[in-house]
Amino acid sequence: MSAAIRLAEFAIKTRLEDCPTEALARVRLAALDSLGVMLAGASEAVARIVREIARTEGGAPLATVVGTSMRTSPTWAALANGAAGHAHDFDDTSFALMGHPSVPLLAAALAAGEAACVDGATIAVAYVAGFEVDGAIGTAVNPAHYTRGWHNTATIGTLGCAATAARVLALDVPRAATAIAIAASLASGVKENFGSMTKPYHAGHAARNGVLAALLAREGMTATATALEGKQGWLGAAGGVGTLEASLATLGAQWHLLTSGVAVKPYPSCAMTHAAIDALLDLRETHRLQAADVEAVEVGVNHVTPDVLAYPAPATPLQRKFSMQFCAAAALAEGRVDMSSFDDRAPGRDVAALMPRVRMVVDGALPDRLEQHAWSRVSVRLRDGRVLASPPRGAKGHPDQPLSYEALRAKFMGCAAALPREEAEGVADMLQHLEDIPDVRALTSRLVGDVD
Repeated sequence: MSAAIRLAEFAIKTRLEDCPTEALARVRLAALDSLGVMLAGASEAVARIVREIARTEGGAPLATVVGTSMRTSPTWAALANGAAGHAHDFDDTSFALMGHPSVPLLAAALAAGEAACVDGATIAVAYVAGFEVDGAIGTAVNPAHYTRGWHNTATIGTLGCAATAARVLALDVPRAATAIAIAASLASGVKENFGSMTKPYHAGHAARNGVLAALLAREGMTATATALEGKQGWLGAAGGVGTLEASLATLGAQWHLLTSGVAVKPYPSCAMTHAAIDALLDLRETHRLQAADVEAVEVGVNHVTPDVLAYPAPATPLQRKFSMQFCAAAALAEGRVDMSSFDDRAPGRDVAALMPRVRMVVDGALPDRLEQHAWSRVSVRLRDGRVLASPPRGAKGHPDQPLSYEALRAKFMGCAAALPREEAEGVADMLQHLEDIPDVRALTSRLVGDVD
């Protein structure tokens, strides 16, 4: 039995009652976070560009572009919503995937779901199916796949989105397997584009390609059954290490949604900056630090991090999101890292002065498990000779330090400015009962905003 068939069987045959109760609770939280960041990102340039091309090319108005009054075809809506959701780099991450799972999966599920008129339970199960496919493939190929230069959100994410869309569109197992095999030829995206608009585009790219693969398979397109594990298949080309069999064996028995889980972002920057931001904010508050007090900062990171945080002197707001120097300086100098940290204004004087004094070094003593690749340790040398240190740690929002529901809802409300406040509150309330929604259009109709 091919890998695509085994993944498809899991995706198509898993029922709502098969999903652990806690997994469904996490789906509801992921939906709240993801729709919030889609709303926040709808006004960003990458989202506007995608919408402009969608308008030019046209499409059957079957699916909602979140935060706007636009409706378009499912593939274009998936692309637009996925790109918007990742525009601020504020969406959740998965350590098994080593990427961003929820925005692509939900962009694909909602776009296909509106076209197919499905209920909330179908969306919830389809998200679980896609997340587990992401996790199974991610544990098989990471970190080698990621360190080769692939952006997992786009590559592995395309495969997961194909499984999600296949489930939403009620494909049978052979056609769902074909969708996954087609997706193997669509799965692409390189990390060299980090710090540009193409990076958030990748999330939409995965969602669009997942929906497209499922639609093509539904209409009878064929693909090779061994497109994943074959001699010239995706796994070999992507740098796999030959462990997909072990990952497939645990599908439905161990749930990545519960084991590796989801890390929610409190800051709109690369996840690999977050542990250091937390540590520096804590040191700043505890010792009442000012930028002028600081002689130097050293941030110890995992060996994977320098190739991701590649901008020590960022020239654009998007590059700042992938700059440890900027994020550390902003945390220390301003006591915050938020949306305004990455607007079009130049960094403040104190931030700009502090950035050259921040040094990022690979620390071989840091733990190296997948779920700890984003850990950091920090030391701050003050002008009076003191050295303040924060030991190795993960970040708030990680599965072992989850944000409270109240904090997550506050993040959603802060992101949902495109909607009237009472409508945003209604969406948040509705998502607490996602699987009980009788028609997903009852949800998407409330996501219409005034962004052009």
